[in-house]
Amino acid sequence: MTCLTTRQWAEHPHRLDSVTVLLLRSTVGAMKAEDAHIALLKIEDKAKYEDAITYIYAGTDPAAVHKPITIYREKNSSGYLVAGRYVGVTETHLKYKPLDAEEQRVVVEKLGAGKIIRFLGADSVAP
Repeated sequence: MTCLTTRQWAEHPHRLDSVTVLLLRSTVGAMKAEDAHIALLKIEDKAKYEDAITYIYAGTDPAAVHKPITIYREKNSSGYLVAGRYVGVTETHLKYKPLDAEEQRVVVEKLGAGKIIRFLGADSVAP
């Protein structure tokens, strides 16, 4: 599989295979109107968090099993960053759909008491 930037794709279209085209189409591109409610995490900021990522499944619809909530734990801390539901990536950011109030409540319950929990895109800390 080959991963190309948009510039590389434009300069060398003969290097594309079906997997590359699929990746470019699904992950690279300008922000769209529906992306207005998307929270962004800088890829370089992931260094602040442990390599192991936690996934929590929450939701009442049957499809919720296929849409886990991504949670990063801060290195050397009991703090967590709840990113949300992963929706894509750009060259510089990971894109997540923020959680609604009910999903946030479920995450806080599942992580347990005594934890510092931040939600991506929100300035507040969960109780």
